[in-house]
Amino acid sequence: MKKILENDVSSLKIGTGIVTKLKENNINSVFDLCKFSRMELSDIGFENTQINSISVGLQLEGVDLKKNHAKRNTSIDKIAKF
Repeated sequence: MKKILENDVSSLKIGTGIVTKLKENNINSVFDLCKFSRMELSDIGFENTQINSISVGLQLEGVDLKKNHAKRNTSIDKIAKF
């Protein structure tokens, strides 16, 4: 697994345009990429289809993007119970 994380993002089975965009944002290794969540990649400017491609490429290597789950808004939850 450690070796996979040290690989360049160009080793992933993703499009060259995506690789170029990752490198433009200083995301050069698989390890660097795994630090990002889907939302963070979206904030950088990746489209959903590109993020899906990145996610699948990582999963084929046995790794994944960072998981960021949105926290539920408790005040909205309280209102919804009424």
